[in-house]
Amino acid sequence: MIHRPAAGTLKFAVILLLAVMIPAQLVGFFAGTNAAMAVGIAAGFTMAVTPFATTRQALGSAVLAAALAAAASLADDTPWAVAALMLVSAALLGLTNQHSAGLMTLAPAIVIIFGPSALDMSAAASFGFVLLGGIIGWIVIRLFKFEAQANPVPQGVAWRHAIVLGVLSAVAVYWALANDVSHGYWVAVTLVVALRPLPEQRANTLRDRLLGTLVGALLSFVVILWAPVWVAAIVAAICLVLLATYSMGGSYFMQTLFLTPMLLIFATIGDEQQGITYTSERVFYTIVGVGVGAIAAWILDRWDKAAGDLPAVEEPCDAR
Repeated sequence: MIHRPAAGTLKFAVILLLAVMIPAQLVGFFAGTNAAMAVGIAAGFTMAVTPFATTRQALGSAVLAAALAAAASLADDTPWAVAALMLVSAALLGLTNQHSAGLMTLAPAIVIIFGPSALDMSAAASFGFVLLGGIIGWIVIRLFKFEAQANPVPQGVAWRHAIVLGVLSAVAVYWALANDVSHGYWVAVTLVVALRPLPEQRANTLRDRLLGTLVGALLSFVVILWAPVWVAAIVAAICLVLLATYSMGGSYFMQTLFLTPMLLIFATIGDEQQGITYTSERVFYTIVGVGVGAIAAWILDRWDKAAGDLPAVEEPCDAR
């Protein structure tokens, strides 16, 4: 479960982070923190797409991300509108996963980030800064000539995954927003990133999401409770670098382990009580999301087998 990153990825990850963070911070200097975050998030989105895509596909995905961000800003925290956008983004996953698995996994996350989450921007600003970030991400990957092998999902499997994920994530965000549940949309986030389209990845990814979140939350608690602010900032920055490193081919457990404290520490730095609350909610909603995801994976596996896209499950041998 715990793996060393591939040789050279740490250095390359630092270079990529700097290549994105420098223009994002320049944008932030003139347009504010939310604009900088929008640029950084969008750059990460397009950087994940570009290695598998043509120039038209990569830039087209940047435009789609910008349109989703603008629509989510208009939807804000209106339950039915955000739920509808989750269905739209799931349909995009159904289409793009046929080219390569997980190509636009962040599309539903963009809906949540620019809708009910804390990133509050106008629709026009969301579109503009996300498009700018997407172009920056595309340029960075093209400059380094980074390419990757596509991992296509069979059409039927991709659409069944999109249907189940879309319905469940839409229900989750509708429930959270309609009932004003603090960070309840994290259930949908867990489903989006951990319920994978490829059947052979589902169980391991859900397990790694749960265990990585638990270990990362423990690290967050320790830092939030006992570390001074400057130490907490250093820990969060180190976690960001390691997250980027493991995102370039490392284990999903390690990605989640470093993602959790990076997000929680940066979001609550200097506020111990808020940090404890956010960390507790993160753990709880991740457990709920993984539980729902496990049921969904069970349903999808049987649906895929019934459709003839997967071999039948072999009965375990009697070892007696």
